[in-house]
Amino acid sequence: MHKTGQSEIIPRAAEACLEKLEAIAWAYVRRVRELTGYAETVIDDAELYGTARATLELLLELLRGRERHEELRAHSVEVGRSRARRGIPLESLLRAVRMDFRFLWEAMRGHVPEEDFPGFSEEVISIWEAVELHTTHVQTGYTDEIARMRAELELEHAFLLRHLLSGFGTDARLHAQAAEALGLDPDGVHIVLVANENHARDFRGWVGEALPGAFLLRLDGVEFAIVPAAEVTDAAREALAARPVGISPSAHGIGEIAEMWRLACELAKWARDGAAARFEDHWTRLAGARLGVVAEAFARDVRSSLGRYSQREIDLQIETVETYYEIGSITEVARVMFCHRNTVINRLRRFAEATGLDVAKPVDAAAAHLALSAFR
Repeated sequence: MHKTGQSEIIPRAAEACLEKLEAIAWAYVRRVRELTGYAETVIDDAELYGTARATLELLLELLRGRERHEELRAHSVEVGRSRARRGIPLESLLRAVRMDFRFLWEAMRGHVPEEDFPGFSEEVISIWEAVELHTTHVQTGYTDEIARMRAELELEHAFLLRHLLSGFGTDARLHAQAAEALGLDPDGVHIVLVANENHARDFRGWVGEALPGAFLLRLDGVEFAIVPAAEVTDAAREALAARPVGISPSAHGIGEIAEMWRLACELAKWARDGAAARFEDHWTRLAGARLGVVAEAFARDVRSSLGRYSQREIDLQIETVETYYEIGSITEVARVMFCHRNTVINRLRRFAEATGLDVAKPVDAAAAHLALSAFR
């Protein structure tokens, strides 16, 4: 990096150092070993020496006046990329790179006659500029490589997550990789939470507050979390019960997470602000969706059996049956519906006579509940 008007002090010192490059490079290696982050287990002496020798040679050639800028840029960028791949902390890397200035200055000063010291000191800026050029390119290479590695990691995580949630894969190795990448216990018990699409923006805040140990994830625009069941305390359940999220039953082992994720996604559609959607609250909707045409046919039969009554009487019977599901007490149903207790009994009786479903019997009540859910 010999500039017009500059003396030959710097170029001569640089040329003298090039003649002893091997010894200077090894001295540099010993100095770098003192820095945190440069343990031999991470990068061995041979590689460190090779990098130091190539770097010092290019910097000294620049100071000697040779045009090596492009070579230095390519080399520096690759040094940054290599150190990123090796996991060297950026702070340690930059400390080592910036050490080049003092190291070069000391090495070159040993080849400067005493009478040239004043001129050498005045021109020391050229050494600084060369080292800063190298440092800038190293940092660029490092940050670019980190960005690339993060992008690859995100792609890998997305692939493993898709595999895990597809439920179609049987590759135990991929299941194990997915569990490791996502920080899940492959044999553990987990619960899946999925945000209602209209409230996805706030989902992470809610879950993070109630369940700090949750694995917060996003796939194809769906915000969800996989939570170790042991961490779902009564307080956490109470907090989430008031949030618009779909909550799955427990998944026992990594292989059940896919089904629970799909179930929580369905439930999330019915969640609303102030009320989470759980399986026990919406099982008839889920069952109806899975039974498809069969559920529709059964619902039509139940509806048709009520055809002897007026629409108002049908509506009152259905309202009474549904209220009875929720409360379970004829007296309380009468109070809520503002009618006499005998009126409730008569409506339930007429419904049973018409449909064959006595909602006082749990099995009949479940079947009626399924049919009425299909009506809606």
